[in-house]
Amino acid sequence: MPNFLMQKMSPEIEEYLETLCRKKERGEPARTTDIAKELGVSAPSVSEMFRKLSDGGFIDHSPYQGAVLLKKGEETGRRILRKHRLIEEFLALVGVKPRRIHAEACVLEHAVSDEVEMSLRNVISARTACMELVPITSLKAGEAGTIMLVDAGTKASKRLADLGLTTGTRVTLVKSTPLGGPVRVAVRSTSLALGRSVASKVFVKAAKGK
Repeated sequence: MPNFLMQKMSPEIEEYLETLCRKKERGEPARTTDIAKELGVSAPSVSEMFRKLSDGGFIDHSPYQGAVLLKKGEETGRRILRKHRLIEEFLALVGVKPRRIHAEACVLEHAVSDEVEMSLRNVISARTACMELVPITSLKAGEAGTIMLVDAGTKASKRLADLGLTTGTRVTLVKSTPLGGPVRVAVRSTSLALGRSVASKVFVKAAKGK
């Protein structure tokens, strides 16, 4: 195998394999001229890269048929494509302007390790879950829910846990004092008064009915 493929693959190589995966998903042939146009490079540059990728066992390439991904090439391309789409989702979540998202993801996808990818996936999953949750302070008197997330600092989270407010626990809003005052909740057969700022950090999935 050529030395350049024995080393860590360059962003350029990964970009080619990702592009070939996109072509395959769309059911489009990967002809040299089409890839050149999509990547903004010359046709001779694409032909040279195809030759290298073919030598490395990533693609099967013939001058008139274009490139066909082999197993190793498809696995690599799909890994980069998966990271690209995950990064786009994350960037949208944190408020990056839509017109910038794709370009930024094209840069970041090559730098994100598998470990960071997993962390991003966890963050997105948690944020998505939060969109379906409400803080205790949003409940009406008598309404109940199951605690799904405590988004407080370490000390506050520990204090809440000591009071029985832990993930998976059912809690009922007993009374909410107006004008930003404390709220009273029932949890584990105990009635507790919580400051509104602390209570707003406890997110629940509201129960159907009371």
